[in-house]
Order: sequence, then structure tokens, then C-alpha cells
Amino acid sequence: MTTGGADGAVPPGGADPPGGADPFAVEGAAARGALVRAMEEAGALTDPAWRAAFAEVPRHSFVPYFYVGTGRGYERLWRGDPHPVRRARWLAGCYADAPLATRVRDGELLTSSSQPSLMAMMLDALEVGGGESVLEIGAGTGYNAALLCHRLGEERVTTVDLDPDITEAARCHL
Repeated sequence: MTTGGADGAVPPGGADPPGGADPFAVEGAAARGALVRAMEEAGALTDPAWRAAFAEVPRHSFVPYFYVGTGRGYERLWRGDPHPVRRARWLAGCYADAPLATRVRDGELLTSSSQPSLMAMMLDALEVGGGESVLEIGAGTGYNAALLCHRLGEERVTTVDLDPDITEAARCHL
């Protein structure tokens, strides 16, 4: 998997702890399974290879934080929140079939992680069978690229973004 771009940083709480241990692995797997079943029931996930990708690639590793709109702006939910209820809301949000606001500046939404069922339909429409190479324009969180890597192999996927902060965050997540 290749990412293109320049420098940037992942916010605090944005990376797994040293050694790669994922404290959300068990809960994340259960939530991921529920999301996959819901997408299948809705008819958005029909290809077995994409089903395997969505079942095995942990979205929470690519969305270490996101913003929820409130009447006064945005509330940040993140993996490192010391409050267990807010942390649980973060994990549940990662596996909701909904887009997640991932960057907000001056009260304006800049980027998001797409709705998983929409991603599944777009990936299915790509009609890859294996052996193809993919250039993804717009790295986002890196989650879509990770799904592509699961299906095609990381050597066959390149993702690029104009924003160096987005590129570096995707690189860290991948």
C-alpha cells in the first residue's frame, strides 16, 4: 500500500498503543460482525470477498476520533477518552452504518469517513476480481484503501490526497 503526500500528525489518542495491542479488538470484532450482518440484510454487501474485507478490517483503527453535531457545534468522540461512556459511544459510532465527520475546522465539516454500506456498493461496482491495481484519489482515513488491500493485496493499491495531514493520518492508520 502506497500513500502519497507530505507531513502531518495524528491527534492524541489516534494510534494504537506501542506494540500494536488493540484494546478494542474484542468489542470491535463483535460490533464489526453486527455491521456486516446489517449491511448484508440491507442488500448492500453481496460479494463474499468484500464481506470478508468488511468482517476483518477494523474500522475503529482508521477512525480514532470523529465529531458528532450538537446544537452548539461538534462534540469529539475518541478512542482515548477517559470517560467509559463516551469511549463506548465512539466505538459504537465506528460501527454504525453512517458517515463519520473526521475533520472540522472553524465549525465547518472538512472530511468524513463514508457510510460503510455506500462504500460496499461502490467497491462492488468496481468489479475487481483480483490482479488489478487501484489508484484511489482521496485517502480519507485509509479505511477504504485497507478494504482494497484486503481484497487485492497491498502492493496493488495506491491512495493519494492533496492534504498532507490527511495523507499522513491515513499512512499511520494503514
